[in-house]
Amino acid sequence: MATSNYAMTPASRLFKYLLQAPDFVSLKEILETFNISRRTAFNWLKTINNTLKQNQLDEVINVPRYGYKITDKTKKSIIAGSNMGNLTSTHELGVPLDAIDRRTAIVLLLIDQNKYLSINKLAQKFNCSRNTIIKDFKAVNKCFPRLKIVSSHLGHKINCNESAIRITIYKLLMQHNKLVYKYIEHLNFPVAKSRELVEDIQQNLQMNFSENSVQQLAYLLVFIYSRIKNDRYVKTIADYNWIANNTTNVLANCKYLLYLLTSKKITEGEVVFLSKIVLCSQATEVNCVNDSLYQDLDQIAQEIIFRYEQLTEQKISYKLFTKVLCNHLYATFFRVKFDIPFSSNEVNEIKRQYPELVKFTAIACAPLEQYLQKKLPSEEVALICLYFGSVNTKGYQDISNKDKIKRASLAEVLVVCTSGIGTSAMLYHELNKMYPLIKFSLPLEIRDLPLIFKHEYQAKLIISTAILPKKIFPIPVIKVKAVLTKHDESVIENFFRQKVPQKIEHNKSTVSNLLSIINEYADVKDVNGLRLSLDKFISPTIDENNQLGLPTLGNLLPADRIKFIHNNTLNWQEVLKMGCQLLEKNNIIDNDYFGKIVKLIKQYGPYMLISNDIFLAHAAPSNSNKKVGLSLILLDKPLSIQIRQQKATIVCMFILSPGQKREHERALEQLVDIVRNPDNVKHLLNAHSPQEVRKLLLSI
Repeated sequence: MATSNYAMTPASRLFKYLLQAPDFVSLKEILETFNISRRTAFNWLKTINNTLKQNQLDEVINVPRYGYKITDKTKKSIIAGSNMGNLTSTHELGVPLDAIDRRTAIVLLLIDQNKYLSINKLAQKFNCSRNTIIKDFKAVNKCFPRLKIVSSHLGHKINCNESAIRITIYKLLMQHNKLVYKYIEHLNFPVAKSRELVEDIQQNLQMNFSENSVQQLAYLLVFIYSRIKNDRYVKTIADYNWIANNTTNVLANCKYLLYLLTSKKITEGEVVFLSKIVLCSQATEVNCVNDSLYQDLDQIAQEIIFRYEQLTEQKISYKLFTKVLCNHLYATFFRVKFDIPFSSNEVNEIKRQYPELVKFTAIACAPLEQYLQKKLPSEEVALICLYFGSVNTKGYQDISNKDKIKRASLAEVLVVCTSGIGTSAMLYHELNKMYPLIKFSLPLEIRDLPLIFKHEYQAKLIISTAILPKKIFPIPVIKVKAVLTKHDESVIENFFRQKVPQKIEHNKSTVSNLLSIINEYADVKDVNGLRLSLDKFISPTIDENNQLGLPTLGNLLPADRIKFIHNNTLNWQEVLKMGCQLLEKNNIIDNDYFGKIVKLIKQYGPYMLISNDIFLAHAAPSNSNKKVGLSLILLDKPLSIQIRQQKATIVCMFILSPGQKREHERALEQLVDIVRNPDNVKHLLNAHSPQEVRKLLLSI
């Protein structure tokens, strides 16, 4: 294959041959395989070594009497695609790229060259078929619609403004795309200097960026420098006045930063773009917004927490959590307002592992959506969900930073992330469930670690969702995702079995015997992962999200508790009373439950609005709830609820009697599925009979 592939240069054919060889390849074999002279062979090897050096990879090993070999380290690096220093040098050697790296390389080529790219030439460059490149362009179009890729007989080209190009690079940086980071490192501006500028602006603006945000901003600044040096400018100045009126010194500081970066006169478009990115960056402290915006978002954070508490019957409204959520909402608010998407490789995993939390969070976030007059993207909802998921444990509560450090010095494992809450708090909760006998620190920030190691400490391991500097800390570090993968769990399990076996070996003999039997009949590639799975199977932990056996929406809402009403002069209390009477009739609630709901609505306003036109009336479990149940009132004309300077218009009211042990959660999750889907809402509001409503409920 290596000798017949016309797309490869002579040296690249030899490189690929060596790359695929399981061991040393003799000089004689090279001469005979490629039918070349010794001089040509040495020239090819020299070309290969020069390119490897350019990409900071080991040169080809030459051992007398054995021959030539590419080191295992280099092979792994190439396969991982982690050392693609630029877009051409290693491609010329026929290095195989996976689909993600190849598509990233195409995006960078489109941006870098700003001309039509031929499918045939790309197929040659990446050593693949035309069909593969065609599929790549379809995938790129789907992932990066802002680039507006156009095609002609000449090939493909981007047809978008400079702002869309910058946002595409920013999105790839948020995804921790290694090829993009390598590409930017080869631009003519030191990342370390760019990082200094980022640290200066956060100090001037009294912001405290997360470590991820600092890194992303630093790399993006280098890319911006390169674009401006090549006279590629952002021209749009939309939102300039809004930023000027609602923030303090953001525009001025960004203008000065860009001047230090480029030594050029800076356009307003560039200042506005960087200001937006700075405001969209995740931070644990934000002190550059006006008081009115601060007060609004603080109030919205409290409303979101309250709605979440009402939906889940979980108490989480303490000061630290409210403050942290409020700080997070700044970034969410600005990203949605400025239409700058959040992107993360973990979002899909969050949605998969925590579907109930995501759906309840989506409903809880309605006040922010109303404030923005926009629906939150699912990625933003999933990210906020991490914060709520992080407080599923009683150990995480308001404590001072001094107390947090003191507790950490007594912990066996330190749990760390870039901001000290959210991702690491979710991780903390999961680890506590998996290893109840091991003492974990409360979620820490990276900056906390030096303080801990200055004093006596007991920790044997750091588990971090952020990349930590190598060989700085006196104990091992395990890098994991906030939502643990099987690989993460396997690595953690292996460490604990070596260091603290007495705290996790409750099934040691049974698991070891099963492993021995399995090994006799199968080639097990991940022994630790298999051991962990067997351990969980033998002694399963209680799964808080397990909803098997819980009643569905269809179970809880029979046809005789669905009522259509002609609304002419009715008020909201009369409609609510009708719904409660349907539940009383079936001995689900007593007559005091109605009063408890009324009291909540009068105290907090129409917070139970879960979607446009749809209201979920309920109160916390009490003696008034005899069992779990639902009723539904549908109105032919809208009904207004106006309390505490808040107004809601409804045509559909669900009345929920929650279970004492959260038996209502499965049905509630299905109800959320309905109200978050416009087509489902349309079908519900257009129904004319209980049977039509039941048909919709049973389809969920």
